[in-house]
Amino acid sequence: MRTHSVLRCLPLLADVLGRSYGVTVEIGGRDAFTTGRTIRLPSLPAEADPSFLGLVRGYIDHESAHVRHTDFEAITKEAVSPLERHIWNCFEDWRVEELLAGRFPGCRQNFRWLIRHLFLHRPSPRRSPADRVADWLLTTVRSWAVPDLALQCQAEAKAIERRWPGLVSEMEAILARMQIHCPDSLACLAYAREVVACLARRDGFDTLIAAPEFPNDLGQLMRQEIGEKVEQVGRCAVATIGEKPLAPLTGQQLADIARITAGLRARFHGLFQASRLVRQMPSRRGRLDCRRLHAVSVNDPAVFLTHRRKPAVNTAVHILLDASSSMRQRIDLACQCCAVLAQALRQTGVSVALTAFPGASLVSGGPTVAPILKAGEKPHGNLLVTPSGQTPLAEALWWVLQRMATARQDRRIILIVTDGAPDNPSGTRDAIQAARSLGVEVFGLGIDAPCIVGLMPGGSASIERLEALPAALFALLGNALVRQGRAA
Repeated sequence: MRTHSVLRCLPLLADVLGRSYGVTVEIGGRDAFTTGRTIRLPSLPAEADPSFLGLVRGYIDHESAHVRHTDFEAITKEAVSPLERHIWNCFEDWRVEELLAGRFPGCRQNFRWLIRHLFLHRPSPRRSPADRVADWLLTTVRSWAVPDLALQCQAEAKAIERRWPGLVSEMEAILARMQIHCPDSLACLAYAREVVACLARRDGFDTLIAAPEFPNDLGQLMRQEIGEKVEQVGRCAVATIGEKPLAPLTGQQLADIARITAGLRARFHGLFQASRLVRQMPSRRGRLDCRRLHAVSVNDPAVFLTHRRKPAVNTAVHILLDASSSMRQRIDLACQCCAVLAQALRQTGVSVALTAFPGASLVSGGPTVAPILKAGEKPHGNLLVTPSGQTPLAEALWWVLQRMATARQDRRIILIVTDGAPDNPSGTRDAIQAARSLGVEVFGLGIDAPCIVGLMPGGSASIERLEALPAALFALLGNALVRQGRAA
C-alpha cells in the first residue's frame, strides 16, 4: 500500500526516481530544466492523471540520463554551430537514454511510452523543406525504440528525396554507423557534424544552417507539455536544503530540559510501540519445524511455526520546527520542547530527526529547510534557532515526506512545532492528507497558539510553558492511539 501511494504522488515519485539514479530532483517554480547536476521540475500537483504521471516520470528519466552520461564540459569546449548543436542534441538524447535503460531496464518502457505520446500521430505544422530534414532526423532516431514511427519517417523521407535526391541515403549511412558505435558525447557531435556537412553540400539549406531556432526536440517537447499542464492543476512545491543560524542552549535551559526529559523517558517507551513478527508458536500451518516432526506419530498436527506479534520500538519521528519571524517571541520555548522530545525519544530507541524551516535559500526564490538533527544523530546543545522569514510549512512537509515515505520503520510520525499560521493553509492541508494516505501520522504542537486546532483538528495541542509539554503530548498521542485501537 505504501509503494502504491508513493507511485501515485508526484513529489514523492520524483524524489524516489532521482535517488535511484543518483541525481538531485528539486520541485518548485514554473519551469522544468536541468543545470547539468540538478533536475528542476515546476511546482506539481500532489496527484495527477496517468498521462501527466508518465510525462513527469519520462522527463526525470530523460534528464537523469543526461546528468549521468553527457559530458557537458567537453561539448562546451567545442566550437559548435546552432545546427550542429541541435542535431547533436537529438543524437545525444538517444545515446544517453540507451545507456540509462541498460542500467535501469524499467526506463526503456518509460521512454517508449514517452516517444509514442509525443511523436505518434503528432499533427504536422507547415514547414519548409529544410525543416523537414531536421524532423526526419529526430523521428528516425526515435523510431529505433518505437517502430510505429516508421510510416512517418517514410513520408518525410519521400518529401526530402523529391527535393534532394540521394540525401536520405547519405544520412541513413551516418545514422547506421552511429547506431552501431557511439561511445560518448563527442562521438555524437562528430556524427552531427557529418550530417551538417552533407547538408552544406546541397542548395537550399542556408536558412536552416544559420537559423537561431529549430523544431523542438524530445526535451523541449516534454518541458512545454509539462508547463502547459501544471497551469491547469493545483500545485505544490518542495523545500530545498538551506541553513539556519544556531546557538547553544543556556545552563538553565539545559537543566530544565533534563528535568522534563527524565519524566518523559519511561512513558515514551510504552507509548511509541510498533510490532515485529517473531516465529515461535507451534501451529497447524506456517513454516515446518523439523524439531516437532515426532508429533506426527501421535496425531498432533502442530508441526509448524507461526508468527506472533511482540511489542517493539520501531518508530521514526521527524520534528518539524517553525523558525519563521512570527515565532520570534516563542522560539526559546519551541527549541526547548524540541530538545526534550529529541532526547527522550532517542533514549527510548526511537529514530529522531529535527528540521527547522525556513532556512537561508541555496536556490534563488526557493523555500528551504534547515536540518538540525539527522535521523539517529545524538542530540547536541546547539538547538537555539534564529527565527526569520516566512512560514512555508507545506513545502517543508513535502520535503519531510520525501524522507519518511521510504523509511523502514513500521510507524512514522511527523510532529510540527509551530504557532499554527502557515503561508499556504490549503497546501498544508493537502500535504497532511498525502502523509496520511502514506500511513504517516501528523501531529501539531502549538507554542502559545490555540489556533493550531483549526489547522489539525483532533491532532494538535497547544502549550504556554515547558512544564505543560508531557501532559499535552500524551493527551495528543494517547487519544490517537485509542482511536486506532477502536478502528482496528
